[in-house]
Amino acid sequence: MSGKLNNIKNRFLPIPENVSKGLESEPKITDFIILKELGSGSKGRTYLVQHKVTKAEYAIKAIDKRDRKNFDENFKEKVELIYKIHHPNIAKLFSFFEDNNYCYFIMEYLSKGDAGFVFHIDKSKRLSSKCCSSIIKDIISAIYYLHNINPPIIHGYIKPQNILLSDGFVAKLTDFLNNYIPEEDYGRKAIGVNNLRMQMQYLSPEIIEGKKYYKDKGDDIWSIGVLLFMLVTSKIPFQGDDYDSIKENILKLKICWPKNINSDAKDLIVKILKPEKRLSLEEMIKHPFITKNFPDAHKYLIKPEQSSSYKPFIICKDDPKTWNPEIL
Repeated sequence: MSGKLNNIKNRFLPIPENVSKGLESEPKITDFIILKELGSGSKGRTYLVQHKVTKAEYAIKAIDKRDRKNFDENFKEKVELIYKIHHPNIAKLFSFFEDNNYCYFIMEYLSKGDAGFVFHIDKSKRLSSKCCSSIIKDIISAIYYLHNINPPIIHGYIKPQNILLSDGFVAKLTDFLNNYIPEEDYGRKAIGVNNLRMQMQYLSPEIIEGKKYYKDKGDDIWSIGVLLFMLVTSKIPFQGDDYDSIKENILKLKICWPKNINSDAKDLIVKILKPEKRLSLEEMIKHPFITKNFPDAHKYLIKPEQSSSYKPFIICKDDPKTWNPEIL
């Protein structure tokens, strides 16, 4: 038995558990009041919305299903995996639905925004080392969980704009449906120098050299090193005015170190941003840059329990602020 489905000509998405079990009908965009746009990217727009019945607030991401470039061959399987994730440092996907034009993803709304704000604040108000180590600890925990799922989930694009902050300054990873921009796209005039300089930072040397066509766990680890550099310095590690100069600096590991960088942070970054034999996630979370502020940080490494069952979230009934997915 299932809840009432929307009348769709070409269905892209699987049926979420809350609908397939008949707990509620498939949501519609008209069930929500759109309060404002939160942001836009290459694959869609994200809005702050309020459910008309429960008054709960969510972030809804809308992806145009008429543009096939927005969907890879594993899109459906990826959605099913993400929907089952329950982790304190991963923004929760509560449900999803679609109409004839768009796929919609009902996400946890985190009011403090993303960690990208560090690039827009005065240097005198830069994040403290404790704040930076807290964010990195949380992201390591999230990636460790994802990498231990069977099959593993590779995020592939860890950057400040994909890290949302809660009221208690808990960092949560989001945006699993995007992919990095492939090398062949970098020469296009539509991609400006500033965007190029930011996007290029997250590609590991092996991807840039064409040794691999798909990202793996080592690429996520590389991105954590880039993220840490950005958090503690508010700058990008590999400088350059064009694609070739940035590429050369990444391949040569020519990092633009500021004079006043935290010594523990620098040591951790150096051990992550290596061509090979990068630190494992277990080694990273035990590094002094993190343990000086969080001595028990290793306890945040949580493996997914494959046998665990969770109760599905019901959009027309549950409150995301009080909902507990665990079945006691």
